Amino acid sequence: MTSVNTSASAMDFAQIAQLKSNAKADEAGSVKEVAQQFESIFINMMLQSMRKATERSGLMDSDAAQTYEAMFDQELALHLSEQGGFGVAEALERQIQMNQSRTRVAAPDGLPLDPAASDRSMRLSQGADTYTLERKPVTVARTLER
Repeated sequence: MTSVNTSASAMDFAQIAQLKSNAKADEAGSVKEVAQQFESIFINMMLQSMRKATERSGLMDSDAAQTYEAMFDQELALHLSEQGGFGVAEALERQIQMNQSRTRVAAPDGLPLDPAASDRSMRLSQGADTYTLERKPVTVARTLER
């Protein structure tokens, strides 16, 4: 798999398209890159919100200063996401991997492929145009106690 250079920009659309094509080729290998890109975008949005919330003196309120601050925030977000101090990328990576493992277990229609994964008291069968859910009689009575 070709690596995406995350030091360029998290908002670069060509880079995002390259990451998307890499994900199709190597799904497991691109999860870390996707999570890091998301964390970078998240941190950038957080920094922008923090800048909007601060009081401005008027001394540095030019278009050039605002452009510089936006570029600085973007580079700072990239650096912080590469360091992994926030932990958003790791949490997102775990979530994506968990979702990928679920989709491997499930059929395209969302039904479990593994009979052990489904409830043993029910059986789903598919006809030409219908689905039938058969319930087996419960042999063991269950009681709830407080």
